[in-house]
Amino acid sequence: MTTALMAQAATGNEGMLLWAFVLVGVAGFLLFLELFVPSGGILAIAGAASVVGSIVCFFLHSTTAGLVALGIGIVFGPVLVWLVFRWWIDSPLGRRMILGGDQMDLDRTSEEAYAASAHEREQRASRLSMHIGQVATAETPLRPVGVVRLGDQRLEALSEHGIIEAGQSVIVTDAYDNQLKVRPAGD
Repeated sequence: MTTALMAQAATGNEGMLLWAFVLVGVAGFLLFLELFVPSGGILAIAGAASVVGSIVCFFLHSTTAGLVALGIGIVFGPVLVWLVFRWWIDSPLGRRMILGGDQMDLDRTSEEAYAASAHEREQRASRLSMHIGQVATAETPLRPVGVVRLGDQRLEALSEHGIIEAGQSVIVTDAYDNQLKVRPAGD
């Protein structure tokens, strides 16, 4: 059907039909460009306006062409968006652009994803728990949360009691979630 419409556009005096196909191409280009250029959604809005303009041009050509274009847009538009999105998030560039994309496995069930998350949390807690009893130095004031230096690592820490000033020595007393619990070394 679309090849017949494009053949009609090539005949010469069907300007609206030609503009409709040009606007469809512009919309596709703008929506593709939106993936890579940080425009705050302006390119997506311009692409959507191009789609609407192309449908208007199809209707100005003929009611039949307009209804066919509108039907194709309603039926295949969401399917095309879904397919492009699935392709994009599976691409190496898409995985780098999505937060945590390198560790994502989209084919996991929610139970498998929860189990993997719990396992990672347990591993992180076990790595932090090996620091219990060690002496560190507060790099920032802990009011009550701040950063301590433990060897060559900078770790987030929570003060047990009150404020600990930067540069003060602290002892790690506990490790939970993603931070250490500390108290001043003199206490």
